[in-house]
Amino acid sequence: MCFLMVRTHGGTASGIVGIEQYGSAGLLRSLVVSPAQRKQGLGAQLVASVETHARQNGVLALYLLTTTAERFFLQLGYSYMDRSCVPRDIGETGEFKTLCPSTAVCLHKRL
Repeated sequence: MCFLMVRTHGGTASGIVGIEQYGSAGLLRSLVVSPAQRKQGLGAQLVASVETHARQNGVLALYLLTTTAERFFLQLGYSYMDRSCVPRDIGETGEFKTLCPSTAVCLHKRL
């Protein structure tokens, strides 16, 4: 797993995003932006950075589950996907099997 973090000049974490790579597929994880930094484009910058990192490491598509950020990811070019259609390795992750509720929206993006 790889995490990218942005800190303020004072060292406080402003945002973080993670990715788990499974061959040419990646699971986008844990995008968080501090309340004080929201609505300033930091989330989109973090996603763009993790997408670049993923491409550079051979990832062809990213997958994610969300209960709160569906609209945000759709604006960044992600599309709906039936949860049962994700690659096997992604579907076997804790995120897909137990951590996220069955009501979470599944999204993906080809890189």
